Amino acid sequence: MAAQMKKIECPSPCNFSVKSHDEKELVEIAMQHAKKSHNMSITEQDVKKMIKPA
Repeated sequence: MAAQMKKIECPSPCNFSVKSHDEKELVEIAMQHAKKSHNMSITEQDVKKMIKPA
């Protein structure tokens, strides 16, 4: 059985979102986005709290 699709969305006004079956991939992409687009360092724990079913 395939893993459930999950997503992370950056709050407005950014509206960045990413979907994946791989939670580790979601975390890595979100951390890179926060650093590159918002000059923020976000922890893996914080990112995991943002993950929702897609």
